[in-house]
Amino acid sequence: MAKTDGLLKSFQRAYDEARQKEQEELYDAIAEVLAEQKASIPNTLMVLELIRFELLQAKYREVIEGTIKLTDKPPIAVKPKKEE
Repeated sequence: MAKTDGLLKSFQRAYDEARQKEQEELYDAIAEVLAEQKASIPNTLMVLELIRFELLQAKYREVIEGTIKLTDKPPIAVKPKKEE
């Protein structure tokens, strides 16, 4: 059990380090672009908010479409009952 815990901790540590490195690289790239543009703070924040919205909207759409589409088969047509 201790061996498994150590292995899990090492995987978690490697994942965290890779994620932190990716975040640092992304931060540096965005900071460089913002410094080059010299945009006002309100415009910068608005653009970042728009990017955030677009990314979240795309991810929400993926989730919703993935959960609603349960099969590739077309829906079954239901005929209304005839009243007597």
